[in-house]
Amino acid sequence: MIDPWHLRGGAGALALAAALAAALPASAQPEGAALPAPTRPVDAASPARSGGDERPSPRPDRPSRSAVVLATAVAPEAEERAAPLASALDALLSDTAQDLGLSVDLAGRVASRSRPDEAELIERARSGDELVIAPSLELRGDEVELRLAVASGGSRSLRVRVERVARDDLAVRAAVMLRDLLAELDAGAAAGPASAREAPCPERCRGRLATPARSMGKATLAANATLYGGLVGFSIQRSSGSDDPRLLYPLLAVGAGIGLGGAIIIAEEWDVGVADAWYLGSGTWWPTIAGHLIYQGRFAQHAADPAQERWASGLIGGTAGITLAALGLSLGRMSEGGALMAQSGGGLGLMLGGLVEWAGRGDVQRTPIAGMGYGAALGWLAAAAAATQLDVTPSEILAIDVGAMLGGLGAAALASPLVFESPTEAQQRAWVGATAAGFLIGAGVAWRVTRPAGAGARSAGPSWNRYGLPMLGVIGESVVGSRRAPALGLGWQGAIP
Repeated sequence: MIDPWHLRGGAGALALAAALAAALPASAQPEGAALPAPTRPVDAASPARSGGDERPSPRPDRPSRSAVVLATAVAPEAEERAAPLASALDALLSDTAQDLGLSVDLAGRVASRSRPDEAELIERARSGDELVIAPSLELRGDEVELRLAVASGGSRSLRVRVERVARDDLAVRAAVMLRDLLAELDAGAAAGPASAREAPCPERCRGRLATPARSMGKATLAANATLYGGLVGFSIQRSSGSDDPRLLYPLLAVGAGIGLGGAIIIAEEWDVGVADAWYLGSGTWWPTIAGHLIYQGRFAQHAADPAQERWASGLIGGTAGITLAALGLSLGRMSEGGALMAQSGGGLGLMLGGLVEWAGRGDVQRTPIAGMGYGAALGWLAAAAAATQLDVTPSEILAIDVGAMLGGLGAAALASPLVFESPTEAQQRAWVGATAAGFLIGAGVAWRVTRPAGAGARSAGPSWNRYGLPMLGVIGESVVGSRRAPALGLGWQGAIP
């Protein structure tokens, strides 16, 4: 929440409320409710009152400077969907600019919503000796990429800020971004361009309530690494053929300690996000599970000590998975949708692999252990590779998972008479084929429903639930002047339509 005192009086708070209400979907507003019209006090320089106490404005009085707020630019193919947000943003920025001491020239606004050329913005500001504020927005799924460019008459350069925010936070972030840009212009005019560039972050970031902390996935990575380290110690003890608890517990402690220490070192050395940690965790667990299943179903009957060698097979699978996941992360940051895709690929592959083995044997009474192992390994590998190349959202992956499960269960129930009493191999294969077809059709239908309508934009209408990944530990950082404090907690971000 932004303190309305920073917006010089009550007009900023009313403008924010109007813009927020206009930006919300129609379903979120009470029926018949009208948007509050932004009003301005008679004396904009007088301090606002809250509970009878008066507080001074944080910005000293200065001569009013002329400014032009251009119409918010949007992409031509998304103009119809973005028009309500763009109109609300036009009104908000005009009111916020006046609250910040500017004299806004509404007559100079151009009606076109195409993005203006940057050289033209600089020339227009210089010729009219005024500030030119050029906002633009682009729909990116459930988020909006907001770009604010400000050209000053006394400068040959633009000041630009770009942020990707949720739609509900657009009005708040737009007001803060404009205020920060104007503060940078004031600092540059007073101290010179070099001093403005070398200003410390607390001064340049004044008004920002929280900034993302480094290695936000540190706790998630540490939890996965500690558990896997303990599993490695247990596997070493089992693969050695020893059942002595005097060897087991030290190995568990050493393995967990090494895993925890390694996670802390990695998080300190690199910026590990929550999605990065979950992606690396998928490469830890699914290949390990696949190694156990493949050995148990394919090689255990020919081994002298199957339990001993099975644990070694799991270690080999886990080591290979961690290596491949680390190589995937070396290509760039992982998105939440990509991390969830890797996890989902292992689970869906496990089920499809089991169905393939059933179809090959024609016997659904035997557990398809080897098929599930091969399916988990190949499914994770394919999904993890695709996650490094595709831009997907968690809601799309969850919808595909739910669609696949519902389709498979529905088809299995409809075809269940084929496996009643004493089914033949052909009947069992027919039942497996129907189940697999329902599985794939359900996933395909869910993908078709949730896929974006265009580049970076979703089709109009109600959106699917937007889920994130759980986050544990340092979830942010509070900055007040030169003081900083970490924000600790457990979070799971999402939206309910």
